[in-house]
Amino acid sequence: MKVEITKSCFLFILLLFLPFLAWSEHMDGKTKDTIYFYNPETNINNFVSLKISFDTYLSKFGNYRFQPFDKKELFEAALFEGNHGIYLLSSWHYQSLRDEIDLHPLLVGVFNGQSTQKKILTVKRNITDVMLLKGKTIASSGNEQYTIKLLNEMIGDENQGILQTVKLILVPKDIDALMAVGFGMAAAAITSERSFENLRKINPKQHQRLRPLMESQQHYLALAALPAKANMDAAALLDILEKMGINAEGEIRLRMLGLDGWRRLSKQEQLLLKQKEHKGL
Repeated sequence: MKVEITKSCFLFILLLFLPFLAWSEHMDGKTKDTIYFYNPETNINNFVSLKISFDTYLSKFGNYRFQPFDKKELFEAALFEGNHGIYLLSSWHYQSLRDEIDLHPLLVGVFNGQSTQKKILTVKRNITDVMLLKGKTIASSGNEQYTIKLLNEMIGDENQGILQTVKLILVPKDIDALMAVGFGMAAAAITSERSFENLRKINPKQHQRLRPLMESQQHYLALAALPAKANMDAAALLDILEKMGINAEGEIRLRMLGLDGWRRLSKQEQLLLKQKEHKGL
């Protein structure tokens, strides 16, 4: 019996085994300094191509590799297991982890000169008031705690009763949350501004049916963070990452993550991110 493996099938199998390849590399004592990536605010369809593209770029500078994840649980497993490396994650994800692990944010992503963005509550155009969301379903790529926090911020004290009635659908990506509204699975979605704009390119008809109802304060874009217990010398890899936005090859890779550069966080910004309770950034 002849078995044919198509290119798409091969890529799927490769993606399936990427975490196992990383694990075997560790077991062989050949672990490379690694950049780990997970961000549901990005719209990435081909993680194999993303990995190959970054690995090719990083290999020019040394024994480095890039490990993307499409599942939050696998990304967090790498972090909690003590895998040494730099972790790229959304600012909300960092804040949800800060009570569980000592993680130091060092860089913040930049796009078109901005390192912050707002979160928005998007609805169908026939929903004109937040009271119409009472008893409805809201989709989000964030966890439940973070989503409730954002809703509290957006809705305000006078409408807090609504939060006792809404149901949440937690989805893998921002774009999934928006599509859930478009297909009638949810009445509203919490996403980044950028994700809503990306929907215009992906599905213009769906985009036209939706509109932002409320918005949050400013929140940081993706963060590059280092575990406090990391014993690797991250300075060189961090420098490579930071300089990706100032050369053409590096910027092409960064745009795959929805960024075009990085900047160092100030000491004050790092302290602000580590505060237990704060609004906005």
